[in-house]
Amino acid sequence: MTRIRLLGICLLLGVALGVHAEPLSVGITPLKPAAKLAEEWTPLLDEVAKRSGLALRFRTATSIPAYGERLDKGEYDIAYMNPYDYQVYSTSPGYRAFARERGQLLEGVLLVRKDSRIKELRDINGARVSFPTPLAFAASLLTQAEMLKQGIKVEAKYVQSHDSVLKSVAAGNFEAGGTILKVLQTADPALAADLRVLHKTAAYPSHPFAAHPRVPPEVVDKLRQAFNSLHNDDAGRKLLAGVAFKGFEPAADRDYEDVRRLDLKKLVEAVK
Repeated sequence: MTRIRLLGICLLLGVALGVHAEPLSVGITPLKPAAKLAEEWTPLLDEVAKRSGLALRFRTATSIPAYGERLDKGEYDIAYMNPYDYQVYSTSPGYRAFARERGQLLEGVLLVRKDSRIKELRDINGARVSFPTPLAFAASLLTQAEMLKQGIKVEAKYVQSHDSVLKSVAAGNFEAGGTILKVLQTADPALAADLRVLHKTAAYPSHPFAAHPRVPPEVVDKLRQAFNSLHNDDAGRKLLAGVAFKGFEPAADRDYEDVRRLDLKKLVEAVK
C-alpha cells in the first residue's frame, strides 16, 4: 500500500469518526493578566480535552479591546466572552453559545476600599471611579447605567483590565471601581481583603462559551458534554474551584435575549 493511499484512508477515517485533527483554539476573555489566566484555565481545559478526545489550545489577548478585535475576525474556534460581546459577535461572525457557568448569573459590582467612608451608591457622586474598558458589560455598562438612572455622575477612568481595577482601588488611586464578583472571588486574598462591595447591579446570564460556525456540531456536542461533566467527580470539582466555578451547564443563543433587549447602543454612547 502506497504512502499516499494510506494517508487518504487515514483522512477518510478521521472524517468518518468525527475526529478534529487540528487543536481548537479556546479564547478566554482577559479579565486578568495572561499568565494568571493561563495558570487558572489551562489545567481545566486540559481535562476537558481529555474527556472530549479533542486537542485544545489556550489563547487570550493583551486587553479586552484586543480580545474583541480577535472575536470580530473569528480568530478563536471557541471563545469565553461577556454577554455584550456575545450579542455583537453572535451576529457576525456568528458565534453560538453552548455552555456557561452552572447556576450563576452575572452582576456588575462597584468596589471601594474596606476602610472607605463611602457607604451608599449615592456617596460616590463626583468621585473618580476606575473601570476595565467602556464595553465591559457588567463592570462598566451595567454599573454606569444604574448610576445614570439615579443621577449620579462620576469621573470614569478606564484601566484596561479587571485586575487593574482592584489594584487601583486598593491602592487608593480611585475612590471606587467597577468589576464583576467573579474577579473579586478569584483575586489574591490579600488584595481582596482590602476591598468591599458597595453595590451590585441587576443580574443577567453569565459569560458563555461559544463556538465559531466553522466548528462542526458534533465537536461542539463533545465539548458541551465534557464541560458539563466536570462537576460530577472530585477531579473535575477541584479544577472548577481553580476558576471559582461550581460547574457548567448547557447554554443556548436564546438565553441571551434579555441582553439583546437592553438599549446597549445608548449605554455604549453614554459611557464612551
